[in-house]
Amino acid sequence: MRVWGLSALKELDWQALQGRVFGFPTKDSPIMCQTILQDPAFFKFLLHIDQDHAATIRLRGCSRCGGPLHQAHYERKPRDAPSTWIEEKIRFSFCCGHCRCRCTPASVRFLGRRVYWGATVLLATALCHGRALRRSHPLSQSFGVPVQTLQRWRQWWLTEFTTTPVWQTLRGRFLPPVETHALPGELLQRTRSTILQDSMTQVMRWLAPLGTLTEGR
Repeated sequence: MRVWGLSALKELDWQALQGRVFGFPTKDSPIMCQTILQDPAFFKFLLHIDQDHAATIRLRGCSRCGGPLHQAHYERKPRDAPSTWIEEKIRFSFCCGHCRCRCTPASVRFLGRRVYWGATVLLATALCHGRALRRSHPLSQSFGVPVQTLQRWRQWWLTEFTTTPVWQTLRGRFLPPVETHALPGELLQRTRSTILQDSMTQVMRWLAPLGTLTEGR
């Protein structure tokens, strides 16, 4: 797995005078992004995190009646996933053998029902910081995500995300406080890691509860 460095937050903004993103020149950023988001080793690592968490949840049994949880996994179809990836697309889920209640554990690969990888949503919107709609087309082409979708994700971070229990819990961890207009790029900076993949993994761990409505209900 190729490792990329993580720079200061100001370098997230493609309009910054330094002209750099995550410590690399702007012209190299699309290559960097494509490399990370198409890296099988990176997604295998995320898969193992999800597998370990799902196994833990299954051992606890049903949170409603205490019954056994039976496997009820299903396939997700992220638009940016290579067709050869099979196991990475599996969404781990269980069904109680007694009350039939479904339990779908939190995931670091998927961000709710979005049809792209959670890592894509995170990285693309971090790079969107400070960019006008008309200047988002190169970024859209690099990620294979429509400009309107990028803008919708950006708006979600600034509005809906800031009302979630996940953010209300997260914001109390950071000193100085994270300014909402800098989301989600500022979260990457606050992980204290100099490796971009590690920072992305940590942030996806923080965001994982957003991807489930049934774990622990």
